[in-house]
Amino acid sequence: MVNYKFEKVNPEGETISKIISGPRLYGYFKKDGLLYKIYQPMIKDLKFIKIQSYIQGSEQLTYSLPYLIICSSMKDLLCFNKLGFKNAEAIAPDSENTLIPESQINEFKKKYKGICVIFDNDEAGIKAMATYHNKFGLPYIKFDMEKDISDSIEKHGIRKIREIITPLLKQTLNV
Repeated sequence: MVNYKFEKVNPEGETISKIISGPRLYGYFKKDGLLYKIYQPMIKDLKFIKIQSYIQGSEQLTYSLPYLIICSSMKDLLCFNKLGFKNAEAIAPDSENTLIPESQINEFKKKYKGICVIFDNDEAGIKAMATYHNKFGLPYIKFDMEKDISDSIEKHGIRKIREIITPLLKQTLNV
């Protein structure tokens, strides 16, 4: 059994201390060592506990490539990077249901030639991509081979997914 104590400040400014315990706990940490999310794979109802907002992959951005891809999760961000595109960087919000703040999207628009959203091929993912399109004018790719990029790579392989996604990215980003 693993125990983890963390503190969080609520909207009223009060500090709340919590202790989480379970058979397996995994922390997601920023570069500076601060915890932003807890993963409990053995707990069905509470797999992820968000400690603070964080755009996954943001600390790895170089801003030296022309394109930014917004993926649905850390897993899909890592799988997208594994595809080996030399002209795009990737990030992921905490979840598809967490909208990246407009101020941050506007900063990304200043730094990248094009931005594209690739979320899951399910009702929640499609709805979230439409929200990014309607609110920020960002194009999206409905990648419909499997539920998401990582499942598609697992089933069809990196080479096949790269062959399929390359023309979709070129078309969507007007490359």
